[in-house]
Amino acid sequence: MYPEDARRLSPDVLEALRRRAIAAVESGVSRTQVARMLGVSRQTISVWHREYRTRGEEALQNRRRGRQRGEQLALSYAQQLWTIRTVTTCGPDEAGLRYWLWTNQALAELVNNRFRIALSATTVRNYLIRWGVLAEAVLSKRTGGRRADQTVASPSTVLAGAETFRTHHATSHWLAGPQLHSDGASACKGTGGHEISMLYAVSTQGTVLFLCTRDPFDGVRLTEFFIRLVRQRGRRLNIVQSWRPTRRADALTAWIAENTGQVTVRFVVDSPQADEPVPLEDVSLPVPRQEGPR
Repeated sequence: MYPEDARRLSPDVLEALRRRAIAAVESGVSRTQVARMLGVSRQTISVWHREYRTRGEEALQNRRRGRQRGEQLALSYAQQLWTIRTVTTCGPDEAGLRYWLWTNQALAELVNNRFRIALSATTVRNYLIRWGVLAEAVLSKRTGGRRADQTVASPSTVLAGAETFRTHHATSHWLAGPQLHSDGASACKGTGGHEISMLYAVSTQGTVLFLCTRDPFDGVRLTEFFIRLVRQRGRRLNIVQSWRPTRRADALTAWIAENTGQVTVRFVVDSPQADEPVPLEDVSLPVPRQEGPR
């Protein structure tokens, strides 16, 4: 026999109860046993555990009674699958949007166009972190290093008045996860389950723009990313690049030469011995093997 409904408990007591329940289930205790120990129904324990596996720590915290603000805007599982597959298989222009690179705004418009659901910038950010597309430190404007405009460079190597971006890449394993539901087909082609990487650029003000790629070390793919970045910003750019292409690097070299006066690209790596970035020209690196067009 169970005592009064857990929903009648105070928020603080209910949070403590949820935490005890999740800790017990995660340690291997059956849901039936946990329900009996805590005096709530097994169904309640199942709901709490499912929410914890889906939303993490957020599911355990206090929340107001009744429908939360923005709760009606949450994406269903199938809607999330469709969105993440679209973002990780093509650019926003291929999905019918007016952008060249993905941003929080572009992703919000994608969802609104498809599902007629309005997402705030904070909600989009939380989804990107939950999906594993980009790390929380990136989307929280904590890039883990110095601001791009603080890197060591002589005045002759940068464009005065240009916007500065530091570019990075991150590997995502999400596509090896759940299979798509019938409503989950991507808006783009090529949705096979494989490991991908994200190329992303962070401005000195914390603006994040990103695009999926299969090979961030390929000079042609990196050049395509830079072209999209220039088109999206519509102005002169100083790009601080944290690695050199190891394949087809000649494509990037040619593009940089063709766009002198509009774009500068500086290659730097973080020194393991100091806080100052070190120009790659001063680092001994093997010469990458050049390959012909694929």
